[in-house]
Amino acid sequence: MTDEDLEKLRAQTDQGSRIDTAVATPDLDAFEASIAAYHAEIAAGDRQKTLSAWDGPLAAFVAALADHPEVYAAVCERLAAELDVAVADPPKSELLALTLRVGFQEVADRELEALREVLQEDALEGL
Repeated sequence: MTDEDLEKLRAQTDQGSRIDTAVATPDLDAFEASIAAYHAEIAAGDRQKTLSAWDGPLAAFVAALADHPEVYAAVCERLAAELDVAVADPPKSELLALTLRVGFQEVADRELEALREVLQEDALEGL
């Protein structure tokens, strides 16, 4: 058996890790419905739109960014490039939102697609 044959066999029989198998098929329709319901509550003012996190090292990092505008701008540029959006001197809250979006895009892009669909449907309803 050649190396190529072994590689084909591996590809055919690869089941992934236990983690991949456990989270392979979540109910994204129900997840999207939850996003839509929470989004409607936020739009109506019935739910807070603020996020919070208790993280001392990250708080120090963000505070230092604020003290160094050139570093802040460089980080913002890279975040904007990663998301393919235009950002000009964003406030700290937008910097954090961009950072979360990049992180979720990296590890949960499939789930983040549910948010994109909700926002798209919401925009179409407003026409």
